[in-house]
Amino acid sequence: MMNKFLDKADTTLYGFFVGLILPMLMFVLYYQVKFSYLSWDAYVAGAKDFSVLPSFIKVSVFINLPAFFLFNLLQRFNLCKGIFFASLLYIAAMLSIKYLL
Repeated sequence: MMNKFLDKADTTLYGFFVGLILPMLMFVLYYQVKFSYLSWDAYVAGAKDFSVLPSFIKVSVFINLPAFFLFNLLQRFNLCKGIFFASLLYIAAMLSIKYLL
């Protein structure tokens, strides 16, 4: 059953969406673990600060690495490609914020 699902899900587009969503979930998890003493609004306002935002992006995108390696071990290479492209998008955003703004 799981193999059939993974066979159908082994597309670059699906991997791209997974690669976009996982960092968002990591952003929320990071809030719960490290910044739970702040309100959600204060956390998001602090994350929007251009001097801090690249660090939040780095921490959030880190979750894509285990997902990438897991799908690589399962030989779902199209999923890996999608996760890789989504990660590149986040990294490009991080670098542009850090060095261009």
